[in-house]
Amino acid sequence: MPEKKNAPREIKISFDGDDNREARADGEPEGFEIRRADSEAESGVGDSQEETEQNDPAPDSGDSIGGLRSEFEALNAEKASLFDQLRRRQAEFENYRKRVERERSEIYQRGRDDVLLQLLPVVDNFERALSSLETSEGDAEALRHGVELIHKQFIDALSKFGLKPVEAVGKTFDPHVHEAVTMEATDKHKENTVIEEFQRGYKIGDRLLRPAKVKVASSPEK
Repeated sequence: MPEKKNAPREIKISFDGDDNREARADGEPEGFEIRRADSEAESGVGDSQEETEQNDPAPDSGDSIGGLRSEFEALNAEKASLFDQLRRRQAEFENYRKRVERERSEIYQRGRDDVLLQLLPVVDNFERALSSLETSEGDAEALRHGVELIHKQFIDALSKFGLKPVEAVGKTFDPHVHEAVTMEATDKHKENTVIEEFQRGYKIGDRLLRPAKVKVASSPEK
């Protein structure tokens, strides 16, 4: 008679002891084989990690120290080079400053000498005029003529250095070159016209050296 499909099967359960040994001899349960395979797999993973860690060497501390030492020596050499360049630049700047001051002093001295050489002839003529007064009979016209010549010579000497007088009398008042000391109400002159000069003004080239002090005409009060 054929076996029924739904017939119950006998499942043998054994515990630790002889029965368990017999079960293992006859054949281990399927579940036990899976657990043992998983355990072996885990054990294999652990072994492979340990082998990997053993195969990978730790960083060499000696190479790290050597690299730091080399970097330190390079930085120290660079610092010494920069410090040496700084000292050289300071020495060059100091020499340049002294040279500029020396040249400036020499230029000033040469300019001063040129001015004095141009003025010395005027001083000579003043001395001659004073000597002539002692021997002359007091001719006022001759004295006036001599003083005028010396004055002209002095003005010519100053003009060689770019000095020129500011035009004032008869000109329209210009606050850039004139300084109004007083004003006079008059109908003889046009308003804001310079009618008198108290002190002459001078320019050096186009630059004002001293303004002219003047009297300015204003319109008379009505």
